[in-house]
Amino acid sequence: MAEAGRNLGLAAWVWVPIAALAVFELVAHSLIVAATPSDESWEAAAAFVRARYQPSDRIVGAPAWVDPIVRNQLGDLLSLRMAAPPDAAGIDRLWELSIRGAGSRDEPPALEQEFDGVHVRMWSLPADELIYDFVEEISGAKVELVGAERSTACPWLTERPMPGGLERGPMTPRKRFVCDPRRPWLWVAATVVADLELRPRRCIWQHPVGLEPVRVTFTDVPLGDRLLIRGGIDYQAERRRVHAPVTLRVWINDQMAAELVHEDGDGWSGLDIHTSELAREPATVRFETTADDPGSRLFCWSASSVRNRRSEGARDE
Repeated sequence: MAEAGRNLGLAAWVWVPIAALAVFELVAHSLIVAATPSDESWEAAAAFVRARYQPSDRIVGAPAWVDPIVRNQLGDLLSLRMAAPPDAAGIDRLWELSIRGAGSRDEPPALEQEFDGVHVRMWSLPADELIYDFVEEISGAKVELVGAERSTACPWLTERPMPGGLERGPMTPRKRFVCDPRRPWLWVAATVVADLELRPRRCIWQHPVGLEPVRVTFTDVPLGDRLLIRGGIDYQAERRRVHAPVTLRVWINDQMAAELVHEDGDGWSGLDIHTSELAREPATVRFETTADDPGSRLFCWSASSVRNRRSEGARDE
């Protein structure tokens, strides 16, 4: 009997941590619910921003995982460039909707307001003036595969779009330059990739085919003080960090102006080309991609022609 009593006592003690865990979960759930802003709070914060929004504004959430909530409330205001910016050109103000003390910038905002758990802040940014966005103008470019003996033009076609997804790369748009129907990845057009930090970037997909270039040429490009060149490889391929680098060469009026060599691990990176001495007349600008081994080189780039309007020390978003 004594043995049976000890077993019953032991069984009772087994339930103590289980009961404690249940109590903890109930308390934690209550705290989480209390710390989560209501739908009404988000709607009030969104209405505050919407009433003051300008087309050159960008809107973000903090922490980053609230971005879907922010897009649900205010996504109709944002262009693709503002939703997935390749660089900071043309962004005059930044709005942030944040919760739980999160933030994306350290400096004091120009405007802020609290809406029962949703904190709205706005900063004025001394951004460059955007005068030409190559991504937006891609349909008017000339695309070709450059061979040893001749070049083959890639026609601009309307094809079936592909949704992209895990292990399939970014979305393939309906309208695109098709360079080889037998190689479904060999197209050129605007899309959105996820960079190494999983941030969306609107850019021009230009997957290399090897050492012979894929070439994209723009004519009558207005030049300002600089060309901002940015590029990267979709996260799904770059995160492995095992593939060959991609080289992007930029030519202005048949003179090579710069070369960007992208290694896995570089993330969304790039360079600036000073063009103020060439800004008197429109220029021809071409971009060529190559790779020693083109396998899984889901390369995408952007370029913006800008006039300087920023103060020294300002940083990109």
